[in-house]
Amino acid sequence: MTLLNIIIALLIGAVIWTVLMTAIRAVANPPPEIDPEDVVDTRRRFRCSLCGTQVTMTVTNVAEPKPPRHCREEMDEVPAE
Repeated sequence: MTLLNIIIALLIGAVIWTVLMTAIRAVANPPPEIDPEDVVDTRRRFRCSLCGTQVTMTVTNVAEPKPPRHCREEMDEVPAE
């Protein structure tokens, strides 16, 4: 009975180890390379229409100038003061 418990514990440990290592490898991937020419300085302010959170964007990607998302909705741009 004791040998069976040890074998089961080792199998469970191996499964947990495999799952955790797979998850760590998935998270540990480096971010994609960004071409410095695609990033420009800017000063845009956004506000979440649902909760009121404000964000000031100081750099933006030229290729994808979408507003940030908050509360699962795109934020509204606040006009310059």
